[in-house]
Amino acid sequence: MTKDEIRSVLVTCLSPEIPGFQPPTDLEWQSFENRFSCRFPSEMRDFIDLMAEYAFPGDILNVGAGPNNGNDTVELAYDLEIKENPTWSAEMVPFYSIGNGDYFCVSSLQCPDSPVYYYYAERGRFEEYSPSFEKWVLDLPQFLA
Repeated sequence: MTKDEIRSVLVTCLSPEIPGFQPPTDLEWQSFENRFSCRFPSEMRDFIDLMAEYAFPGDILNVGAGPNNGNDTVELAYDLEIKENPTWSAEMVPFYSIGNGDYFCVSSLQCPDSPVYYYYAERGRFEEYSPSFEKWVLDLPQFLA
């Protein structure tokens, strides 16, 4: 799935973001992928880049430190969960904080072909939500409806 194909899905269910935000730089992506020892799905990279253009309910976690929406970074959320949450699996990398302790995540051990997982904070467990990041993006309009 290309960035333009992702954009065509997002435009159907999201409003434009305030101008001035910037996607992560190539260096920030490289540092991020080195931190988790994996290459994230290209659709995930493109989706997060596009969050500089679209307002999203809940918190899409940031990868870069440039001008952004003010949400936490993936690394901050991950480090907090690893430190404070005994049910958090070290392989799971959150990218979308629902706001109630739940997250959408990908597995660093399965990247770049990781399914998307949902972490249920109340249950303390991860469950596969979508077989791929591409499918997760395609299902966003129904999820956000």
